[in-house]
Amino acid sequence: MKLLKTNLLMTMIALCFSVTVNAQIVIHGTVTDTEGPLMGATVAVKGSTGNTAGAITDMDGKYSIEVKSKKTILVFSYIGYTDQVVTVGDKKKIDVRLEMNHTQLDETVVIGYGVQQKSHLTGSISKLDGGSLTKAPVSDVTQALQGMMTGLTVSNETSEVGVTPSIRVRGTGSISAESSPLVIIDGFPVKGGLSQVNAADIKSVEILKDAASAAIYGSRAANGVILITTKQGTPEQPRYKFNFYQGFKYAYQLHDMMTSTDWFNLMQQEEALGCRPVMAQARSAAYLESLYGATDWQKEGLNDVATMTNVQFSVSGGKKDTKYFVSAAYMKDQGIMRSNTLDKVNFRAKLDTRFSKSVGFGVNFSGTYKRAERPRNNFIDFYRTPSFLPVYHNDITTALTGYSGFARGSHFNNIETPTGEVDEEGNPLTEKTSPFSSANNNPRSVMANTMRWSEDFQGLGNLYLTVELAKGLTFKTSNGFNVRFSPSYTYGNKNATKDGEASRATYFSNLYIDLLTENTLSYHLNLGSQKQHSIDALLGYTAERTRVQRVAETATGFATDNIKTLNAATIFELATSGNGDKAGTGTFRYPDVVLESYLGRVNYSYLNRYLMSASLSLDRSSLFAKGNRNAWFPSVSLGWRVSEEPFMKSIEAISNLKLRASYGMTGNNQISYKAALEVLNSANYVLGTGNGSLTNGVANTSSTLANSNITWEKTNEFNFGFDLGLFRNRINLSLDAYYSETKALLFAQPTQSFTGYSNYWNNIGRVSNKGVEIQIDTYNIRTRNFSWETNFNFSLSRNKLLEIGGESQIISQGERNECYIAKVGSPLIQYFGYKTQGVWKSQEEIDANPHFADDIPGGLRIVDTDNNGMLDANDRVPLGNPYPDFTWGLTNNLRYKNFDFSILIQGVQGITVFNGDVFYNETVRYNKAYTKNRWISPEHPGDGKTPYEKSGHNLLLTDYPLQNASYACLRNLTIGYTMPKDIVKKMHLNDLRFYLSGNNLLYIWSGDYRGINPESRFTTGPYTNTLIDGYQRGGFPLTSTISVGFDVNF
Repeated sequence: MKLLKTNLLMTMIALCFSVTVNAQIVIHGTVTDTEGPLMGATVAVKGSTGNTAGAITDMDGKYSIEVKSKKTILVFSYIGYTDQVVTVGDKKKIDVRLEMNHTQLDETVVIGYGVQQKSHLTGSISKLDGGSLTKAPVSDVTQALQGMMTGLTVSNETSEVGVTPSIRVRGTGSISAESSPLVIIDGFPVKGGLSQVNAADIKSVEILKDAASAAIYGSRAANGVILITTKQGTPEQPRYKFNFYQGFKYAYQLHDMMTSTDWFNLMQQEEALGCRPVMAQARSAAYLESLYGATDWQKEGLNDVATMTNVQFSVSGGKKDTKYFVSAAYMKDQGIMRSNTLDKVNFRAKLDTRFSKSVGFGVNFSGTYKRAERPRNNFIDFYRTPSFLPVYHNDITTALTGYSGFARGSHFNNIETPTGEVDEEGNPLTEKTSPFSSANNNPRSVMANTMRWSEDFQGLGNLYLTVELAKGLTFKTSNGFNVRFSPSYTYGNKNATKDGEASRATYFSNLYIDLLTENTLSYHLNLGSQKQHSIDALLGYTAERTRVQRVAETATGFATDNIKTLNAATIFELATSGNGDKAGTGTFRYPDVVLESYLGRVNYSYLNRYLMSASLSLDRSSLFAKGNRNAWFPSVSLGWRVSEEPFMKSIEAISNLKLRASYGMTGNNQISYKAALEVLNSANYVLGTGNGSLTNGVANTSSTLANSNITWEKTNEFNFGFDLGLFRNRINLSLDAYYSETKALLFAQPTQSFTGYSNYWNNIGRVSNKGVEIQIDTYNIRTRNFSWETNFNFSLSRNKLLEIGGESQIISQGERNECYIAKVGSPLIQYFGYKTQGVWKSQEEIDANPHFADDIPGGLRIVDTDNNGMLDANDRVPLGNPYPDFTWGLTNNLRYKNFDFSILIQGVQGITVFNGDVFYNETVRYNKAYTKNRWISPEHPGDGKTPYEKSGHNLLLTDYPLQNASYACLRNLTIGYTMPKDIVKKMHLNDLRFYLSGNNLLYIWSGDYRGINPESRFTTGPYTNTLIDGYQRGGFPLTSTISVGFDVNF
């Protein structure tokens, strides 16, 4: 009994001890800053597996939290403030005052030839953290930027992989010179640089949008500047990162096409409603299709499964004075189209070291190899092929036509099918028809018998040395090179596209060598008893020499298609002009281009409130003749940090307010080397008596006459903006409004034919750009377990042609004779043609109104715009333009515990395209988008707007092909999970994250658009003309991608 009592007593003591040990200690208190209570601050318990348990302060900054022991460590945190760590001890009440972390609130931004605090920026600069670029599974960084930044327009003009998207900053400012922005990677200008860098290597992207920010780059900066800063090492133990993802692609949407049987049935229905009789070719096509089935030609142009694989590895580290970063990546990207692949390998090495406190040295080298294969066919070749035509002949078609192998439309010419009139016994008679009389091979045959590939080898490297000459005075010299070799090759077998073609091969290569030296002297000085004056000054000299050499070969006469190398050819076509600069065989070396720049800049700050920046650049370019090679490019900008004024301290809602205004001038020297200098090429002269004989010589063989008096295009730009932070910077707003005017436009002006030239270079025009940009960043919720951030950007841009050499307008034509007009006082490019008002419903309606001689019922009715009672070319009017009303992007980033979620929606509103697919009979016959509600007969006019096929006047000269291509796209959706720290540590890793990501998962576009890719544009042939834009034809479908991957750090 005594033993039992003793055991019971011990048990009760143990229980009491256990309860005491596990009792929760309640801690409460208030979190404040210099202005008072902080609502929404996080109070968390620091543990071995990260911060566990937690509380959020209320409106009065108060909190209450339960902890397990006196040894518990509490972490107090808030956006933009320095975390505070407190051990509980014997305290029951813990009040904490957080201090602003100016490192967080006032991040540095890369500017031309330096960095600057964001709070002291007076120009218009957008910044994007490099981590945002790795969420989207893309093979080109340019695509990852789409919808992410204000003022930046990225257009995926084709779905093919290996083709760099078009990129513009604040619209188009020139009509002949290059309009792409200057891309600078770690201080080195790189042509096409965005496609050369690996997204995982990027630390940040800055866009210098206004002229004041970009003027330091002078003549290279008229179209804006994109600064890419790559990652560098940190002075710590080596850190390794490995990233991998695997993606799967599919076509987002295909054309809704009728089969040959569907078309036949439709014609029967329409005939019953008074339309034309069923065509014999429709009967025979449907009959053939009933024997062996239909071919889905759209799917024949696409891969069943397209994949993309990306593998990346990097290592970084260093010691106190030496840091290094090395990375390598491999990407294999397969397009959804057949014969479309991209293989890319990237390598980068970066070393930064300090020899002493005053001397620093660094080396940066990167290499890229790309090999791309692209299809010979356009998608229009597939979807306009009728479904009765098989890819390969089968037993039925071979017996009918006598052909085997790949089927072709002409193989079915004049075949006999039992589809004629019915005889007395009810049996159909045979009739001769040609259901598809094309002489071209079917598109699968063309793909199998042609090849087109290109390679790109690029090496980029530079060395820099910095020397601190005195306190605040630093000299830096950077010297580097950019070498790029780009060969491309095409081969077509005998009879590749149609009978009678010889085997043919072409080879082109470009060797691009760019050498650059940059030397700057920077000085920082603080003056005043309280250092209220801050001055940063910069002087510099840069020199760049660029050399381009081109080799071209065109060959035929191959003995066999089994050997496709050029040395197997027996006939080489000599270049008719340019000696290798264009088609033919030859070697051409462009004259070296030398650009020298003398530059200076001063940044001044008084009391950290009143800001001023001024720069001046003198550029000298060899592209211009003597006397016109020099140009000055000044800029000045002012800023006022209103929120730092004493009278603003009582306004608690406003945590940041800065007003900005700037003016700057930039230039554009991206013109042809032949614009100012007469260049003589090899040419033949006819000499002697009679018919004479050809004698080799030299002559100016260009169709455009040079002008030694031309000078720089210059763009003057004004920018006004403000930055606003509300509620301790939980809401941040930046707004910019700008107006720019480009003068002395360089333009290849048309001239009279008796001069022997079709154009001549001249400074003849002016064009303006104006717009508004809005960026909103919000921290919606931030707790220990959940956070939600939103970023919204909006860009609106308008251009206007102010002058064009005394002319009132210039009209240009595309491949289908559709017209585009550049008219003074209007947008730079407008569609130009006849305005329509529905279709002609009957012959009586035609006879009673002004009409063209070829107008018939069911054709488009053209408006007599000048009201003179007749239709002629004078009735053509501007019909709209290819520029969007505005573009926008919305990003939401959410985190719940170890899960992360991000979504990017991007859109373009109010953009019009010219859909050239309507040129083809097959489009308006088989594509349901063009047959729905169309005119059938006077009694059945449909919707009164859709013509019957291509009836009547040429519809390509009207507004009918113009379609609203506005869209909203779910550009990216990513869901990730980061493994808990305790599990990761057991695996001897630092971090491990798995994710699922999707690109282009959903599109919403206008019902007026009848295509499958609103982003597609045609950019070859006449569409290289800068006065033509907005035309699309045969674009491949949009590509949607779903990928899975993981990131591991160790």
